[in-house]
Amino acid sequence: MQPGCFECFNTLCMGLKKSKPRRFQEYDGVSSSGVESKTVQSVVEFESIHRDAVTCINAYAPGTCLTGGKDNLVVLFNWKQGVTLCQWSGHSRDVTKVKYVGETIYSSSRDKTIKVWQTSKAGNEPILTFEGHRLVVTAIDLNEDGTLLFSGSRDNCVRLWDTTKNTSISEKEVSRNLVSCVKWIPGTQAQVAQTGEDKMVRIWDTRNMQPSFTFPAQQYFQTCCDCSRDGQFILTCSNGFNGKGCEATLWDVRAKGMVCRYFGHQQTTSACIFLPHLEHVSSKYLIATASHDSTVKIWEKDSTECLATLDFSGAGPLTDLCAWDDGSLCVSTTNMGVYQCVLESREGKPELIKKRQF
Repeated sequence: MQPGCFECFNTLCMGLKKSKPRRFQEYDGVSSSGVESKTVQSVVEFESIHRDAVTCINAYAPGTCLTGGKDNLVVLFNWKQGVTLCQWSGHSRDVTKVKYVGETIYSSSRDKTIKVWQTSKAGNEPILTFEGHRLVVTAIDLNEDGTLLFSGSRDNCVRLWDTTKNTSISEKEVSRNLVSCVKWIPGTQAQVAQTGEDKMVRIWDTRNMQPSFTFPAQQYFQTCCDCSRDGQFILTCSNGFNGKGCEATLWDVRAKGMVCRYFGHQQTTSACIFLPHLEHVSSKYLIATASHDSTVKIWEKDSTECLATLDFSGAGPLTDLCAWDDGSLCVSTTNMGVYQCVLESREGKPELIKKRQF
């Protein structure tokens, strides 16, 4: 982070709220997994960084997250200091996804554009705007060195952009492929996982902009995807209601098949992520899911056992998740901003604890 970023936005820094009592100072109940939690959770509350629903979130530096909202804003917030580091307001409609490489921020929007920002240059004017999609841009991701940007839209198209030349390289349209999420597969130079409302999970080869493989069609819309750090697995989740659908699914990229499913949410599962391997929490590999039923669940990847459930009553549908290597997670919500949580071990089992709200 360049020093100028902090200096330009000292006036926007958000402090602790002293006069207003915490709305939810503890969580004391029985989770839907049947695991009873009696831990008192004292939550530090900061001023809200968005004026409306927070639609997307991404892990930035330790203690810092990048968010996008229905208020058209992109915000970089440090929860340890309780300050907004940078804020950008150049979109004319909801921000749908936020990504970054180094100090370069990318945001997609319902205004059909992808905008590029610098942390050293906050304000209303992006340093670059990518235009070409004809409808809402719903998904973006970058390769490891940030030279290529892959995007998807409700116009049934995926696009590949050269960020070094600021140009569109190629475009591919697939009938009824309303894209919901794209993720570059780690360790590959040319493979991107993509989910959409045609219920398919595709692996795109960016060298020819053709699907190199498509997993079997699912019963429900696929809302989100994530890739394991070794590039071997893809995690997806789906829409649903009253416990039908609402699941997450693990796919094996090399074997080109489904491994297992995770059942337990009651409404649309909106976000899913592979968690970093935390030896102090569990010797097993874990995943996390967030849902419109206002819960986050922690699962054991291989056994599919739900190990912990944290309720966010009053927050409305949960919209996105991200995680850091120290066990921190952030959850974006429709009604109550962003919660920062910590994954810890309690009596030999993982427990997710609310720490801050902003």
